[in-house]
Amino acid sequence: MKLRTSAVAAILIVLVAIMVVTVIVAWVFLRSDTIKPEDLWTGVLPVFVGVLAAVLPWLLQRGGARRQTLEEAVLERVPALKAKVVTEWKEEQVYRGLYEGKRADLRWRKAPASDPAARLAAALPDAGTLDVLTGGFARHAQTGAPTRLVVTGAAGAGKTSACVLLTLGLGDAGPLVPVMFQLTAWNPDVPLYEWMAEELLAAYPLAADEQHGRDVAAQLVRHHVLPVLDGLDEMSDPARALSRIEVETEGRSFVLSCRTEEFEAANAGHVLRQAVVVRLEPLSADEVRAYLSDHAGDGLDPVAAKLAVSPASPVAEALSTPLMLSLAVTRGGEPVRPELLDATDPGAADRIRRHLLGSLVDKVFAPKGNVKEPTSPVKARRYLEFLAGQVDESGRLAWWRLCRAVPVPVFVIVAFVVATVACSGLAAGFFTVFGRPWAGFWIGFVVGGLGSFVVSLLPQEDPQRARPRLRRAVRAYALLRTVGFGVTGGAASALIVWFQFRSPFYVVVGAVLSGLTFALARYVSEPSDPIQAVTPQSLLASDRAAVLFAWMAGGVPGALTGAYLGAALKTGHRPELATLPIMELPPAALALLGALGGGVLSAAGLGLMAHGSSSWGRFLTTRAWLAARGSTPIRLMRFLHEARERGVLRQFSGYYEFRHRLLRDYLAHPGLAIEEPEIPPEEGPDEGSATATSAGPDKAQ
Repeated sequence: MKLRTSAVAAILIVLVAIMVVTVIVAWVFLRSDTIKPEDLWTGVLPVFVGVLAAVLPWLLQRGGARRQTLEEAVLERVPALKAKVVTEWKEEQVYRGLYEGKRADLRWRKAPASDPAARLAAALPDAGTLDVLTGGFARHAQTGAPTRLVVTGAAGAGKTSACVLLTLGLGDAGPLVPVMFQLTAWNPDVPLYEWMAEELLAAYPLAADEQHGRDVAAQLVRHHVLPVLDGLDEMSDPARALSRIEVETEGRSFVLSCRTEEFEAANAGHVLRQAVVVRLEPLSADEVRAYLSDHAGDGLDPVAAKLAVSPASPVAEALSTPLMLSLAVTRGGEPVRPELLDATDPGAADRIRRHLLGSLVDKVFAPKGNVKEPTSPVKARRYLEFLAGQVDESGRLAWWRLCRAVPVPVFVIVAFVVATVACSGLAAGFFTVFGRPWAGFWIGFVVGGLGSFVVSLLPQEDPQRARPRLRRAVRAYALLRTVGFGVTGGAASALIVWFQFRSPFYVVVGAVLSGLTFALARYVSEPSDPIQAVTPQSLLASDRAAVLFAWMAGGVPGALTGAYLGAALKTGHRPELATLPIMELPPAALALLGALGGGVLSAAGLGLMAHGSSSWGRFLTTRAWLAARGSTPIRLMRFLHEARERGVLRQFSGYYEFRHRLLRDYLAHPGLAIEEPEIPPEEGPDEGSATATSAGPDKAQ
């Protein structure tokens, strides 16, 4: 098995340390005449032979191994990346109901903004079904020629479905790997390909290696990836983003999706060139009826009858997008109440849409026999309404950012109680040995209280990883935290040592050693890298392990410092401690007690500081507070996973996303109206019907 570079380095350090210790011990024994010179070789030589036997094969292997070039590393990962992309989106295809037998093509038509000079234009007709679009695009992309396509349409018209099908169509063949990117996460101040490389790493950690790092991902997105850029309309400034896309992708292929009105405004003056622009057509009343007859039960007969009698009714308007039609089919039974079905006022279509969106949660969270401890639909709706309001500007939900919904005083109070109870109790127990339990209690109370107050007011850190390493560069903010950890640990240690020793020398030694321990433990920890953690659960586990590492990092050096101070206590203690029974113990026993006390106090101090500023530590308080208020369940991570399994949420790296944007907006603001789709003048229907399914609704755009 191939060892990581860090593991090999650790082994070499241990072996070198063994050799150094062996030499020192041999020299001490030789000076004290404990061993004879002729016996030295019999004791030392086997150690050196054993170390060389362990190191030499590794050195020979390293010397004979050929380092892989960047180009070789990139080419090696292309097939694996393509296989991963296809597997992932085939699973998503099931969630979205886009698989064969349940999916029928949408209709599309070339938009006026389409460039007739684009090479792809000759490969596509002026209108057709979604299968025609994906097939023609895939065939043209396989030639290696620049292939640029923009898919526009109304909210819920199936733009993301088209992107998914295009991704799957390209994934099975062709020189490029289609990768979908959510543009809501892009800041146009960052170069597009630089951002895509980071997103690729977050979604597919195999796009990097230890030798070349992120350079592999950078080369993949520039030369081997066909970007599928979804959601231009969700950006704060679509026009600026479109201009950057045109400049940075000159001569390159891509797929872009956007709502029609937002794209026309952003593309004023024909910013985007050499691109075919298509618009997804709304569903006619006849197409909706045909789909209902093929995929729905008797419960939808009243809807079909209404469409036959009134093809321009509010219910026809509401069901003119694949999303709403799929919600009606998914709901089953009586999807539209009679009073809504017969309504004719201007707001009727919007009420029908909100009714269908609201009923989705009840449907997908209905009790199932294969789900353990299912969440009731009523509770699930309440939880999702809260979570929908907690997504960030990119539309993503991060468990470590839910702390923003908790008042800051809550963290201050919790940290104060935990720190003062732990520190005062431990310090009182430690000082009892010296006959001053109350002094220890107040020292621990003051140190714990002040430390908790400062730590709780600091901004929460992003999830950390447990594997420490020295960093080449540290930002000023991180350096300030490191110094703060060191000063806090050093001050607490100095205060404790001052009560035991009369000489300032020991106070300085204790402060310096503890300060360095705390600072070093903070310095070697760093934010989790997407290469190491790519799921919300693994991020949480990694951050929890990083906190546990801080307890260990404080305990081991603290024990060594305590052992040193304990061994010196007999000769350096304060005069008033001379009559204590502990002073009758030999130096070895005092060193052992000092190691025990120093290890426990140092581990508790550093562990509590790391816990208080960590994502995991604040998440424990966050979920307890939110559960007490009824906003989320106490087992929040389990519920998020359940929502993903039921098709409401989608996982992206360490984040969750609502699979349907309209559902997210509806849950976050139940009282607001839903954007109505654009319905052009009635034209003759092309072949095709709704992209919808009874298995799961399509994503809204």
